[in-house]
Amino acid sequence: MLPRSYSEFYIDGQWRPTESTEKFTVVSPSTGDPIGEVPRATRTDIDAAVEAARRAFYETDWATRPVAERAELCEALASRLYEVKDEMAELLVDELGCTRMLADVYQAVAPTLHWNYNAEVGRHYPFQEVRKADLGPLAGGSAGGMIMPYETQALVVKEPVGVVATMVAYNFTMPGTSQKVAPAIVAGCTVVVKVPEPDPLAVFALAQLVHDVGFPPGVINIVAAGPEESAYLVSHPDVDMVSFTGSTTVGSHIGRECGSLIRPVVLELGGKSAAIVLDDADLETTVPTLLGVSVIPSSGQSCVCQSRFLVSEARHDELVERLVTAMADIKVGDPHAEGTDMGPLITEAHREHVLGMIHRAVEQGAKVAFGGRIPEGLDKGWYVEPTLLVDVTPDMEIAQEEVFGPVVAVLRYTDEDDAVRIANDSRYGLAGSVYTTDVERGFRLARRVRTGTFSVNSFSADFNSPFGGFKESGIGREHGVAGLEGYLIPKTISVDPSMSIPDSVVEQADVVTTGARKGA
Repeated sequence: MLPRSYSEFYIDGQWRPTESTEKFTVVSPSTGDPIGEVPRATRTDIDAAVEAARRAFYETDWATRPVAERAELCEALASRLYEVKDEMAELLVDELGCTRMLADVYQAVAPTLHWNYNAEVGRHYPFQEVRKADLGPLAGGSAGGMIMPYETQALVVKEPVGVVATMVAYNFTMPGTSQKVAPAIVAGCTVVVKVPEPDPLAVFALAQLVHDVGFPPGVINIVAAGPEESAYLVSHPDVDMVSFTGSTTVGSHIGRECGSLIRPVVLELGGKSAAIVLDDADLETTVPTLLGVSVIPSSGQSCVCQSRFLVSEARHDELVERLVTAMADIKVGDPHAEGTDMGPLITEAHREHVLGMIHRAVEQGAKVAFGGRIPEGLDKGWYVEPTLLVDVTPDMEIAQEEVFGPVVAVLRYTDEDDAVRIANDSRYGLAGSVYTTDVERGFRLARRVRTGTFSVNSFSADFNSPFGGFKESGIGREHGVAGLEGYLIPKTISVDPSMSIPDSVVEQADVVTTGARKGA
């Protein structure tokens, strides 16, 4: 069984005592009972973690060693994670409240994928390119001058950004940590991981696996911190980049701080995603999918939750009737129990926030077609019924603000243009989906909705493709090659085109030649 209580942080390749007497008590969302604890960092702890990461980056060969060696360590960690996946799943269910099914198919196994995937990307990524060009034809045939010659050759290298501070949201602690840290490590960065406060235990368990597989001291450091110490980490003078997943409110503060420091930042923030049901949609298959991309997977605690269902007047009543029937079949309860579809919310305070948003929606004119309360017989733990709100208009709070709970609002549209307008009527732009039997039409509509990810007849975040948002849903991208490139900075080393680039340089790099004919 993986440990449930810790008194030290993982810093500089070892468990390091802290002078802090304050702790975070971890409470099981399904029972309300304490299940573990971790220490709460002081500024001294943050300094120690950042110093270790900076020393590993600037004073060792970590950033310059062959990428294959970094990839091997990532693959070794992936293997260890897979070996303990059952224990990790049990721990995640206890501290997060996700169902055992979700833990088994995603929460406990996606980390293995992220570490293996980024190792594979790194092995084939062109970290060096020799770029040659004759751009004279694009300048009307000019040869350029000494300052800006048009015939050029240069070595372009992608170098790691440096020390990265990562902060993930509570809803996907292990996958979120892995999807940030793995590409940073493959790129050659070093990392300070700040764990989420409600459920830090799985990431602390990860620290021991990092140690066991032999990552060099200081490459990965793990701490737990409150808001003030977290802000100190973001602004620390020896941090080179911040990668954050969480609320738009906190993300905007981090973005402003990084902007003032001229510091790279990746922000994966909130969403208010729309699922557009076109008139030709097959509701028999669409309704189960809609519930699977909204309230069921993590009790709606997902940034990509499809929390607005858009439907025409012609299909509105049928869709609502089918949704009510389907929601009645959702089993809410003990996340460890077989057959449970939906577990609790993360904390009592968050449950009250969700219930408050439902209450205000009704005050503003919405009607509860299903749910809206604490389930009968589940007074212990932080449960809320799957909730369907109808008669919702686009200007209501429930149609504009992220709930982060099992609550869906149904909105009517008049035609496809109106559906697109409502979908885009949001300060967010993270995700969305469309349901139609005409897949080509679905792809056309997808191009019109201003979101970073969009799906036709489903919703899924493709780990092999860029993930991130438009508007207030964030800056930068994770997943895929783009996730790795976020931790790299291009450097150009040019040489006079009359000279030869050494063979040793050319042999290690891809060669890219650019040219143009006059008038092309």
